[in-house]
Amino acid sequence: MSTVLERPLPETAADREAEQRWSKSRRLRPGPRLTEDLTLLGVAGGAYFALGVWLLRSEHILVFDGLARLSHAFFVFWNSPPKLTAIGFVWPPVETLVFLPFALIRPLATSLLALPLMSAFCGGLLLLVLNRLFELGGMRPWQRYPLLLVFGANPMIAFYAANGMAEIVYLFLLVGGIYSFVRWYLTRAAGPLVSASMFFSLGILTRYEVFSWALLLVVPITLVSIRQRVHRSELEGTLLTYLAPIAYSMGLWLFFNWLIEGSPLFWLRQQAPGAPLSPGAAAPHVASTTLSPLRIAEKLVALNWELFPPVVIAVIVLLAVALVRKDWMTWTLIAMLLVNAAFTWLIVVGSGSVEYFQLRYNMRAMPIAVASIAWLYLLARGRRRHLVWAASLLSLAVAIPFTLHTMRVYPYQFREQAFVNAVEGKGGLPDPLVGARKVASWVDAQVHQRDAILTDDSQTFAVMLLSGRPDLFLDRIDHGDARWLAVRDNPWGTVRYMLMITGGPDLIAAKYPKAGEGANPGLTPVFRSQNYILLRVAAKPPAAR
Repeated sequence: MSTVLERPLPETAADREAEQRWSKSRRLRPGPRLTEDLTLLGVAGGAYFALGVWLLRSEHILVFDGLARLSHAFFVFWNSPPKLTAIGFVWPPVETLVFLPFALIRPLATSLLALPLMSAFCGGLLLLVLNRLFELGGMRPWQRYPLLLVFGANPMIAFYAANGMAEIVYLFLLVGGIYSFVRWYLTRAAGPLVSASMFFSLGILTRYEVFSWALLLVVPITLVSIRQRVHRSELEGTLLTYLAPIAYSMGLWLFFNWLIEGSPLFWLRQQAPGAPLSPGAAAPHVASTTLSPLRIAEKLVALNWELFPPVVIAVIVLLAVALVRKDWMTWTLIAMLLVNAAFTWLIVVGSGSVEYFQLRYNMRAMPIAVASIAWLYLLARGRRRHLVWAASLLSLAVAIPFTLHTMRVYPYQFREQAFVNAVEGKGGLPDPLVGARKVASWVDAQVHQRDAILTDDSQTFAVMLLSGRPDLFLDRIDHGDARWLAVRDNPWGTVRYMLMITGGPDLIAAKYPKAGEGANPGLTPVFRSQNYILLRVAAKPPAAR
């Protein structure tokens, strides 16, 4: 006889209607895990968003890389003609694609609130996945939440979860891949392996260096499968399951580069250090290093310790555990932590550029170290678990002043010092968009014809976004560089105005370097604001007037 208690079958129409309402209410009622996830996402995301709004509105701390991605996401919907190729083919596409839902709402984008909203959402997702990883390791809620709090409050994590940059996006995807891989390691089910592959596929298209971690996992997948003595066909199927989504996503990106730009490796050739930090700013000189490879390695070890000590601690503890247990997951986490420094070492040695000593390029190991805590907790037994948890909480808490000090004094900066100054009450920065706002206001008031202003969108994207009317501008996205260059060289009668910047790699300024002084016949300066100059274009070529 069955011992399962069942609901009696409905006998009347009223009973059947009540049964339908009961079933519907059960479907709509979130379970405890979903409730926890939504609460964590709401609290963490809301806190990061509030921080981002304060930094943006009160302290004027704006990272122009994020602004550029938001602008081009905005152009996808609101430019003339609207097209998905506005995301470009130089930087990884997901950096811009993540802004599309926010850019669809015009006021959200033009007010720049989309910047902190996007990164705050991804910051919340990062903590959500770490929470799942802690849960997988066997931690109770009272143990998980303090760890998430001290890690989420780390200044580097908080800053990049609030400033609209892509760093927090790929950190979430990287940790999502690790979480899925740990699930596969524990269960050997195909589903988590597919999830890991999807996370890494999106991560690679957010920051190309994530490919290093994706490729690294092929080794433990192979070795673990061989250790289980699986059949060769099963091993091949497992590797195909993991590698197929990654190969497909990269193949698709290569195909679109070949189809539109004429070269599948266009994105790779266009990568270069020293991108300008603001519209109109000249590309900064990229300092080279004369350090030896050994000295570079020493500096990277020191940097990891000064930025986030748990990274170095995690490597040491994991290594001790691995030597005793000879566990493949432990060795994998060690390799994942070391790959971050090894990748940076290769880039610095290969390029000779010290730019890659920047803090943001070396924060990749931070969440991996936190993920290692979950694995160490899972391996521990009895009272040792409490020791692992207490030591982890202490190390994460102590890391906060370490990180804060490094952000304050480290020589290779990307607005981190400005963030620390703002948090410590020393004041923010002058509004970097004053000039762009004035030009945008003038354009909104004076220009009403589509494609009336020729401009180099790679430099003046801030004006185009703040105006809310990118269709008023004839930019390089509209009909391609060939058409745009033809209009630039012969603008008479085609456009009414040209907008250019001075002091930067603007293609209009390169063609008419003295136009701002009124030295180019047919081009009359009509409005100036800081680096921006708006020129009225004659209806006929100067020689024909």
